[in-house]
Amino acid sequence: MPDVAEQVPPTNPESTLHTATQPACPEGASLARRFGDYELIHEIARGGMGVVWKARQLSLDRVVALKSILAGPLAGEAEVQRFRLEARAVAVLQHPNIVAVYEVGSVEGQHYLSMEYVPNASLAERLREGVLPGRLAAHYVHDVALALHYAHEKGVLHRDLKPANILLDEHDRPKLADFGLAKILTQKRDADLTGTGDVLGTPSYMAPEQAGAENGVIGPATDVYGLGAVLYELLTGRPPFKAESSMETVLQVLNQDPVPPRLLNPHVDPDLETICLKCLEKEPGRRYATARDLAQDLENYASGEPISARGVNILERLTRALAASQYDKEFRSWGVGLILFGVIIFLGHASVSILLAMGEPTSLAFWVPRITQFALLGLVLWFVRSKSPWPTSKAERLLWATWLGYLLGYFCMSLVIAQLGHPHGHVFAPAAVLTGLAFFVMGCHLWGFCYVLGVAWMGLAVLLASQPESNWSPFWFGTLWGLSLLAVGIRYYRLGQQGA
Repeated sequence: MPDVAEQVPPTNPESTLHTATQPACPEGASLARRFGDYELIHEIARGGMGVVWKARQLSLDRVVALKSILAGPLAGEAEVQRFRLEARAVAVLQHPNIVAVYEVGSVEGQHYLSMEYVPNASLAERLREGVLPGRLAAHYVHDVALALHYAHEKGVLHRDLKPANILLDEHDRPKLADFGLAKILTQKRDADLTGTGDVLGTPSYMAPEQAGAENGVIGPATDVYGLGAVLYELLTGRPPFKAESSMETVLQVLNQDPVPPRLLNPHVDPDLETICLKCLEKEPGRRYATARDLAQDLENYASGEPISARGVNILERLTRALAASQYDKEFRSWGVGLILFGVIIFLGHASVSILLAMGEPTSLAFWVPRITQFALLGLVLWFVRSKSPWPTSKAERLLWATWLGYLLGYFCMSLVIAQLGHPHGHVFAPAAVLTGLAFFVMGCHLWGFCYVLGVAWMGLAVLLASQPESNWSPFWFGTLWGLSLLAVGIRYYRLGQQGA
């Protein structure tokens, strides 16, 4: 149920819903106070946005759940609008697996929502007894998926699916509750109901596009993800992502894959794991197209029929790993700079090979182009970075640590090779290995295609080692550097153009 804050004691016996200054009553404590046509019995749930009471509607002599805005008459316009949006969303939904709404109104400026009272526990409380058997978990999620599909057809997204918002009635039938973060699809936007930059939802259960992924579009697939997160927890006892802070959890949602459920609970059926992981795909297009499709696959699973979802094979995993990327927004302004770096490094190393082939002294052939190269790289870095080359974010610090370590390693290798009495040209094969390792680090943290570049560098290291005396080792070394930075630079340049 939604969050609410503290309340104040009533001054009017006919209007007893409170504002944020009175200490909360313990859950379940009897109040028996009047609020319009309702007698408040005890509080059911509260949080940061609203409070829910068990109440009796006097005119019809029925028990209901009565939800009100936290701040009562002091509620701001945004709070009232959000409450009205919830009322509009649920008013059009009449489904056996959705908590029914009886009445929407206000008493002396205090807005309320009268709903069906579901006396039994939520799935969150059910989970305190341990993980659920696979078929029971599939049964619950199947019924909620049908309810979600119905809501989507009515133009309503839930956006806050989690075990606490799925109640179980006296017949053990799941009922979807709390549409406090609902979005009506016919509306062009609802951003004015939240603060700038706010992320709506519960981090452990929200889809990447809901957590702020670039180019993410909120739609039915967002709720499919949330339902997949619920199924994951029913099977494993924990949500797919959970960190020490909300921000760390959001970063996991955006950048990590969930641990396969069978690694946490070996009793999970492989087909059910496949269904669950399909719901939790990062890309909305890879999930079930509709909640009805999810329900159908769960029905197939329960009846022993083949499911439509399939596991991810090795080739597909490799393809995804190579396409994976992080920190695109931070580095999309680096495109031109990286392309220039590639050109300068290629020309510098090509000059070394040309001078060596012309018979110039080794010291001249190696050090004059190198000094010129590093001077030009420094100038490009200075101007591309707006005359402030130092890292300004976590992503940039990671990049700097990687390549400063690389340069230090390269310098030390040069000294060791010189002390061993080997020609300076012998440094290029081990330097290629070191470069490959650096690109593998970039593949892990920045862009998966860097793994391919890392492999290319390892291959070049083997070739250079086979001809250590060749005057053209610097040329091939510089050529691969130029191609590597050109590939990365063009990617970030295109991203920059798209974000311009």
